Amino acid sequence: MAAPAPVPRGAGQALLVVDDEPALVALAQEMLEGLGYQPIGFSDSVAALDALREQPGRFAAVITDEVMPRLNGTQLTEQLRAVAPSVPVLLVTGYGGALLAARAAAAGVTRVLAKPLQRLDLARALADVLR
Repeated sequence: MAAPAPVPRGAGQALLVVDDEPALVALAQEMLEGLGYQPIGFSDSVAALDALREQPGRFAAVITDEVMPRLNGTQLTEQLRAVAPSVPVLLVTGYGGALLAARAAAAGVTRVLAKPLQRLDLARALADVLR
């Protein structure tokens, strides 16, 4: 029997984490720190966009929830593309489907991940988009 593949790890890259639920931001930050990243969390999508506009080159990737007040994840992605056109965006959602996939792709989302977020799925997705 083959040994399981090792979990891909980060090298200290700064990641922007956005979810309107502070507990989920904290959980994602803890998971990402354990994977070797430097997560910077926001529970307000507009504040997260402001942080990205202030330092567009700071973040190696963005991980955002879809369903949030003010700006949802796809709207956030559309707006951040103006200042950070090449930063990978991972959209996390409990609601999938072709409609969301099409809207996310049109907004410039790099990858859609399902909630609840699994550590191995997140690690692999980040390793893939940060290559």
